[in-house]
Amino acid sequence: MNRDEKSLLALTSFGHALNHGYLLIYPSVLLLLQREFSLGFLGLGIVGSTATLAYGLGALPGGVLCDWLGPKKLFLICFLGSAFCSLMIALSSSFFFFALWGTLLGAFGSVHHPAANVLLTSKVREMGRAVGIHGAVGNIGLALTPSIAAFIATRWGWRTVYWLAIVPGLCISAWALFVDMSLPKKEKKPAPEAPSSSSLWLLCTLPLVLLYMVNGFNGFCNTGALTFLPAYVAEKTRFTFFSLDNVVIGGMLSSVILFLGLFGQYAGGVRSQGKNVEGAILIAAVISLPLALVMSISGHLFFLVAAFGYFFLNFAIQPMTNISLATYAPAGMRGTAFGVYFATGFAMASAAPAFSGYLAQRLGLSSLFFGISGGVLLMILWAFLLKRYAPRPRSV
Repeated sequence: MNRDEKSLLALTSFGHALNHGYLLIYPSVLLLLQREFSLGFLGLGIVGSTATLAYGLGALPGGVLCDWLGPKKLFLICFLGSAFCSLMIALSSSFFFFALWGTLLGAFGSVHHPAANVLLTSKVREMGRAVGIHGAVGNIGLALTPSIAAFIATRWGWRTVYWLAIVPGLCISAWALFVDMSLPKKEKKPAPEAPSSSSLWLLCTLPLVLLYMVNGFNGFCNTGALTFLPAYVAEKTRFTFFSLDNVVIGGMLSSVILFLGLFGQYAGGVRSQGKNVEGAILIAAVISLPLALVMSISGHLFFLVAAFGYFFLNFAIQPMTNISLATYAPAGMRGTAFGVYFATGFAMASAAPAFSGYLAQRLGLSSLFFGISGGVLLMILWAFLLKRYAPRPRSV
C-alpha cells in the first residue's frame, strides 16, 4: 500500500472502531439502566432493536448518498451526528429520551459502513487485506468498549460514558478533513438522478440476494449475542477479580472475547483474496453452530473457549461477504449496493435484541444461545445456496 492508501485505511479503520464503540456503550451499561429505570430484559432488548433498526435502515439512503455526494460528507455526518447524540443522551431526563437519542445515534452511525467499504474497495489495491484490517480494528472498538464503559459507568455513572464519547467523534471528524476521499472516476455517478426500475433490478441478482441473506443472518446472530453478552458472561462465569462489580467483570470478559474476534476479521479479509470464498463462508458457518450450542449448555472455561471460537468465525465471515459483494455489485452502483447490503443486514439484525430479550426474560439468559443457534442454522442454509448457485466472478 502507498501512503495515501495507508492514510485512508487508518482513518476508516479507527472510524470503524469508534462507530461500533458508540453502539456498544448501551449493552455495556445495560444492567445499570435496568437498575435505575426498573426495566425488564424485554424492554431493554426492544430499545436495542430500535437503535439497530435505525443503524440498518439508514445504510440504504447512506449508500445512495455515497454515490451522489461522496464519502467525505457522509463520514462527517456520521461522526458529528454521533457526537451530538451522545451529548443529548448524557443530558436525557428520562429513559424515553435516552431511547430516542439512542435510536438517532444508530441512524447517524448507519452511513459509516457504505462509505468506508466503497472507499476501501475503490481506492485500495489490496482490497481484501484492507477490508480485513478495517474489520479487525473495528473489533478493537467492540472489544474495548464493554470494559471501559462498564468501568467508568460503575464509578462515575453511565452518563459520564456518553459525555466522554463526544470527544473522539469530534477528533475523527477533524482528521477526516485532511484525508483525500475522492473516488476514482469509474466509481462516480454523473449526476444525482433517481434510480430507474431497471437499475434497481441490478441490485437483486441471485448472488447479491444470497449475500444479503447470509449477511443478514450473520448480523442477527452477532447482534443478538452482543446485546446481552456482558450480562450473559456475568451470569455464566463466576470469576472474582479484586472484588469488582459483576457489571465490570462481564464487561472485561466480553472485551477479551471480542478482542480475539479482530483476528477473525483479519483472517477473513486475507482469505477473501483467495479462491472459493463462498466455500469458506459455508465452512465457517457450519463450524459456528456446535460452538453456539456449547455456549448454551456450558459455563466457565468451556463457555469462554467456545465463545472465542464462535466470535472468531462470526467476524471472519464479515469481510468475506463484503469482498464478495464488491465483486458482484453493478458498475457505478457499488455504494448503493453496499447500502442495500448493510440496510438489509442490520434490519434483520435489529430483531435480534428484542428476540434475545424475550428469551432471557421468559426462559432465562441461559436460553440465549439456543435461540442464536436457530439463526446460525438459517445462515448455513443461505451460505449453502450461495456456494451452490452463485459461483464467484474472477474479476473485480
